Amino acid sequence: MLKRYKEEFHGRKFQFILTDLKGVVLESDQHLLAVKEKELIGDVHPFFFSLPEIMQGDERTTSFHCVQLGDRTGELTTDITVEKVDKRLLVIIENLTDHYLSYQSIAQSRNESIIDSELILLKNHELQERERFKNEFIQNFSHELRNPLTNIIALTNILQRSNLNEEQTGILEVLKGSTSNLKLMLEDILSLAMISKGKLALNPTVFNFRQFIEFIRLTYTTRAQEKGLAFALTADEKIPEYIEGDRLRMLQIVTNLCDNAIKYTEKGKVALYIALNQKRANTINLRFGVKDTGQGIPEEKLETVLESFEQLGKSEGAGLGLAIVKGLLALMNAQIKIQSIENEGSHFYFDVTLKYPLHHQSTLLTSKHAVTHTSPKISKTPKKFKVLLVEDNEHVQTSLLKTLIDTGDFFIDLVGDGALVMQEIVNKHYDIVLMDVNLPNITGDQLAKVIRGLPFKNIKKIPIIGITANSYKEQIKAYKKAGMNIVLSKPFDDVELIKTMYKLLR
Repeated sequence: MLKRYKEEFHGRKFQFILTDLKGVVLESDQHLLAVKEKELIGDVHPFFFSLPEIMQGDERTTSFHCVQLGDRTGELTTDITVEKVDKRLLVIIENLTDHYLSYQSIAQSRNESIIDSELILLKNHELQERERFKNEFIQNFSHELRNPLTNIIALTNILQRSNLNEEQTGILEVLKGSTSNLKLMLEDILSLAMISKGKLALNPTVFNFRQFIEFIRLTYTTRAQEKGLAFALTADEKIPEYIEGDRLRMLQIVTNLCDNAIKYTEKGKVALYIALNQKRANTINLRFGVKDTGQGIPEEKLETVLESFEQLGKSEGAGLGLAIVKGLLALMNAQIKIQSIENEGSHFYFDVTLKYPLHHQSTLLTSKHAVTHTSPKISKTPKKFKVLLVEDNEHVQTSLLKTLIDTGDFFIDLVGDGALVMQEIVNKHYDIVLMDVNLPNITGDQLAKVIRGLPFKNIKKIPIIGITANSYKEQIKAYKKAGMNIVLSKPFDDVELIKTMYKLLR
């Protein structure tokens, strides 16, 4: 039985051809190729033409690998061994077609896998480069916008304090509204860049949740009415009055969702609801949802609508709102979800876990966390303070000078070059220094470090307020470490500036 199997196997895999030294076939077993006795082996297949010449050398055995035989290329792939036996040539043909096909398939798969891996690496590199370029562009673009925006805000506030007729007041209100929107858009762009770079950190505090809700209700009831829409807000009464979280970022998320809903809704209503999912120990899980009766989102857009600069059709804005919502929620270990039917409306919702204080005194918390919007009280002291204003941008110089002069409390010296600051500081007495960080020749933070290192007590203790177009926390922290008491990021309100100066001069 075994002998029969061995013969069958050899019959499928091997063929033996015996020839003389000139290549004339003496005998063959006919298993793989049809071979006639007394014919030249070269007539069987062109490969064999040169065998007699090859075997004229001293080698007893010669092997050939991966030889294609048969009527069609690739029909039969073999290994061939030729041996000299008693002045004859023994040609042994081994059929390895399946082996070579398998090897070729494996090699091809491996090559394709390598190519795919390389393509993935190239694509990832390309995406990283695109992301890096985008973030750098956003950062530089927002940086360049801050100086002119600071000027606009300052000059608008100065105009508001002047005598204006009714028409001029109306124009000024429109200008202030547009400036406010531009400022918010700039902050959105910066937030997006900080999220992408992993530099945005949450700042959780205890805040009055009911006041938070009421602020949103008043804001969006008015905005919806301006567009002829209804706005409804419902909140679970079991939600604690005070909760702990990043109020600013929570407000940014909710307002972006509400703004987005109102933007894409032409008739009907927008509804914001806040439901209590779970309350355990001192943690609370809330669901925020915004529903609208707007144009809805096509199914193919549901994934991309959360990406940066994506918009549905033609609309105002930069298409950043939902991307910021997505990024901020990721920092809170939450995720935005969408349900939408085209031409019927959309539903955006998310679940977020926050904390709340188990024991508190409402009056203390209210006092501590209440938000005030009153202007700083102008100093009534007869003394005027001496201010060194260090700023190289002429337009910012003009707006800051006008703001400081209008208080009536300051004498001001102006320097536009960082290299001249030390000369002024040493030769004159100043009560406070207002200094831009980005100055020609030497930066403001470097100057602050030098001033703090001087041996003269009256100089090294001068309060320094830094103003900068940079807003990353790491940068602000570095400027303060260099010696600046307080750093204001452009664009800032003139009320904020004056209030900060009085705080340091007390």
